[in-house]
Amino acid sequence: MAEVLLEEMIQKINAITQSLDGTIAQLQNMNTSINSMSLRFSEEIVSLTENIRLIVEILKQFRVQSSKSINELSKEVGEKIEELWTKKSVEAILKQEKEAIDKIREGEKSVANNLYYAQLLSIIRSIREETNRILLSRK
Repeated sequence: MAEVLLEEMIQKINAITQSLDGTIAQLQNMNTSINSMSLRFSEEIVSLTENIRLIVEILKQFRVQSSKSINELSKEVGEKIEELWTKKSVEAILKQEKEAIDKIREGEKSVANNLYYAQLLSIIRSIREETNRILLSRK
């Protein structure tokens, strides 16, 4: 009878050992998966950081180019107005119309600044949404 009990205990211990071996194997698989996901997440963060850097660089270049275009247009309009003033054809223009020309010039500057800020805000929103999406997918 003692031999039977001993044999049963040995079998149960062997079953527990096999079960623990399976659990250890599952934990090792989970560890490998977590390490893989961590590596992919790190790569995605690096990629996102590089993309943000490129977007900022493109914005800088766009700002320079758009400033050049706006400056050229402003210069052209200024030259035309100067030409009108020098030809004395503006003598017939009333004081209100001179003020309107000044307001148009101010509006042109304001529109250029608003366009830049709107584009920058749009990029920032996109970056925020992408960051939130990545953080949410991480949870």
